[in-house]
Amino acid sequence: MDIFTDDRLPDSYALCLLGHGSRDPEGNEEFMVLWQKLRERNFCQITEAGFLEFAKPTVAEALSTCQSNGIKNIIILPSILFSGEHTQRDIPDTIREVFRDHPEINLIFSEPLGTQPEIMEVCQARIKEGEKLSQKSILRSETLLMIVGHGSRDTDFNSQVDKNLFQLGKKLGFGKTIICFAGTSQHSLEDMQEKFDPQGFHRVILLPFFLFTGVWVKRVHGLADTFQKKYPDIEFLKAPCLKHHDIIVNTLIQRARKSVFNK
Repeated sequence: MDIFTDDRLPDSYALCLLGHGSRDPEGNEEFMVLWQKLRERNFCQITEAGFLEFAKPTVAEALSTCQSNGIKNIIILPSILFSGEHTQRDIPDTIREVFRDHPEINLIFSEPLGTQPEIMEVCQARIKEGEKLSQKSILRSETLLMIVGHGSRDTDFNSQVDKNLFQLGKKLGFGKTIICFAGTSQHSLEDMQEKFDPQGFHRVILLPFFLFTGVWVKRVHGLADTFQKKYPDIEFLKAPCLKHHDIIVNTLIQRARKSVFNK
C-alpha cells in the first residue's frame, strides 16, 4: 500500500496529535489550528490533540477521548521537529502510564518531523514570505541566511539538521548560511550573537526553525531588531516560523501512515 496517500484509516484507529505546549497563548493557538486542519482531513475516525505541558487539553485528556467506540489502535503523532528527550522519553513514558491498565490498546509511535524534504519546502516558503516584507531588490548572493532552531541533546541529530539546513541555504543561492541552536550549548543564540558578523552582506534573513510561535521565536525576531540597530546599513528581515502550513499537515499524515504500514 502506498504510504503517501491519505485515504482514511479503518475505524479501529485513532490519531493523537501531541504538542509541547507554550507559555505563550499564541503558540498554543497555532497548534490548535494545526489540529483542526488535520481533523478536517478525516484521516481517522477520531483525531484528538493534547499538550505535554503549559496548556490544555493535556495528553492524558486527549488519549482518554481517543479510547472510545471500539478503538484498538492509537497513533501517537508528535508535532515536534527535533528528536530528543521529549520524543525519546517524555512522550513514551507519559503515554504508557496512561495506558498502564489497558494492554489491549495498540500504541503506534510516529517519528518527529525532522528536516525531511517536505519540511525544507516549508522553510523555503517561509523564507520567501520574509523576503516579501521588503521593497528593496537585493540578490540572495548578497544575503546572509541565519536559521535558529531549538536543538536537541542528541548531537548527531543536531549535526544532521545543521547539514540539511546549510544545504537548503546553498540550494536557494544565499551568500552564506549560518545555523544555531538556541536551546543547547552547541552554537547557542548568545554565542552566535557575540560572534555574528554580517559585514559584506546587504541583507540578513532570520528564520526561526520552530513549528509554532513562542518565547524562542520572539527572541529570534527580537534579535533581528537588535542587529538592525547595530548595523543600520544592512536590512534585517524576519521570516515566520513554520506554523500550520498545509505541507505540514500532509507530512504529519504521511508520518502516521508510515508508522502504521512500515512497522
